[in-house]
Amino acid sequence: MHYKTHGLRHELKYSISYAQYLELRSRAMCFMRHDEHGSDGRYFIRSLYLDDIYLADYNQKNEGLNRRRKYRIRIYDYSSDFIKFEIKDKFDSYISKKSSVITREQCDSIIKGDFGFVSDMILHDRQKAGSEKYRALRMGCIDCACKILRPQVVVDYDREVFICDEGNVRMTFDMNLRAGQGTGCIFDQHLPTVSAYDSDKMILEVKYDDYLPGFIRRILRSKKLSLWQSAKSKYSLCCIAQANYLGKVLY
Repeated sequence: MHYKTHGLRHELKYSISYAQYLELRSRAMCFMRHDEHGSDGRYFIRSLYLDDIYLADYNQKNEGLNRRRKYRIRIYDYSSDFIKFEIKDKFDSYISKKSSVITREQCDSIIKGDFGFVSDMILHDRQKAGSEKYRALRMGCIDCACKILRPQVVVDYDREVFICDEGNVRMTFDMNLRAGQGTGCIFDQHLPTVSAYDSDKMILEVKYDDYLPGFIRRILRSKKLSLWQSAKSKYSLCCIAQANYLGKVLY
C-alpha cells in the first residue's frame, strides 16, 4: 500500500505481561522463524531521537495527531559498523520508514547539529546525493537543520523478532525499555539509563503489509491471551522517564 511516495505498513502495538510473552512466543515458534540477525532472533537496539526545543514530535504524539514524523539515529549492539539515520512517518494506523546508512563521522556531525556534509555531498556528487539510499539522509538533514532539531533522548531496549514471509510480517517483543541522556555518546556501553517501563511488562509490535495471515490474527484475538492494543510510544515513555529522573518539566 502506498500514500503518495510513501510505502505503508500496518502497525499494531500491545502492552503485554511476561506470561503473555511466553504464550505468544511458544505459538509464534510453531509458524514463524526467528530473524536471522542477532542470537536466536535477539539483539540490542539503541535509538537517539531528535526533536526541537519545544518537543514538537513528543507533543504531537500526546495530542493524538494522525500524521506525525520522527527522526532518529539507530545502532545495534553498541556497534558503529552499521548506523542508520531514519525517518518514521505515521499515517493513522499505518507507518512508513525511510533510512540511510551513515558513517560514524556523519553520525557525530548530526549529533552536533552540523549538517553541512549533506550540502557538500549534493555539490560534489549529485548522483550519489540524489540516489534512493541517501534519500532519508538528504530529506532528514534538511528538516533537522530548518527545524533546529537536536538530540533529546536515548531509547534502549532488547528485541526478539519473529518473521513470516506471508504478508511480510514482523512480530517483535521489546523488553527492558530504558532511557538515557541524548547528549551522551550513543556508542558508550556504560551510558547511564533509567527504566522507562514496568519491569514485568514489554511491548509487542506486529508490522505487516496488506495482509495479516489468519493464524496470526487468531493468536492476537485469542480470548486466553486477552490482548489490548496500546498507543504507547517508546520515545514518549523514555522522554517521561528521563524528565522524571532529571526533574524536568515537559512542554
